[in-house]
Amino acid sequence: MKPIRLNELNPKTLKAIVSEKPLILVPIGTTEWHADHLPLGVDSLLSQATCDEVSAQNGCVVAPLLSCGISRNLKPEKGYYGTVDTIGKETLTSLIKELLDGYAKMGFITAVLFTGHGETEHWEAINQAIKTSKNIKAIMLSAYEFSKNVIQDLDDVEKTWPYALDHAAEWETSMMLHYHPELVHMENAPETVELDIPGIPAYIHKRYPRRASRAYGRKLATAVTAGGVKMIAEILHERNV
Repeated sequence: MKPIRLNELNPKTLKAIVSEKPLILVPIGTTEWHADHLPLGVDSLLSQATCDEVSAQNGCVVAPLLSCGISRNLKPEKGYYGTVDTIGKETLTSLIKELLDGYAKMGFITAVLFTGHGETEHWEAINQAIKTSKNIKAIMLSAYEFSKNVIQDLDDVEKTWPYALDHAAEWETSMMLHYHPELVHMENAPETVELDIPGIPAYIHKRYPRRASRAYGRKLATAVTAGGVKMIAEILHERNV
């Protein structure tokens, strides 16, 4: 089954789908540095891919990708280029709130805002939009929530699986090798990616991109998709959608 994308549907088809399953998946990403071996749009590309995979299995509609977020906390290492200070919190909140209102007018009852970017301000802006939107029930989720049933706390933080998420290291590089291998240049991958950001899990502070593989990406993608399909089925059931 193919993903069901909103911008590929005609009005009659959309109306029929919404009448049966009025939940819309909204992929959200951003534009920022992901080391020298990955493109700037990793968060957006993976968010789109995940929503498409889930849609192909559960028949929910996928909204057009929102590829503008907030990228301010990261400080690229010397020699990196591409971090973008994008839109502000208020702007992102207003934009998402108005999009949610628009989807409500189309007949959607529930929206799952799936973000591929994990910066604090970015999440705060999305959650504020959810709070201020009164016309649709919305929830923000990420690959972490979709795969948390396979995540374990291990003493050795250097281990890769079963940890979830990182920045430009095993997780994202492997996922990109699975979905977009033509955009990955492993010959340019640094030995480590180190992030000095308070509050993030210890295992993300220092990660190892060169450990990435397409096989690992397939394993990750399978876990994330399966978890997403299960979570959205539960949301549909709980909210009687």
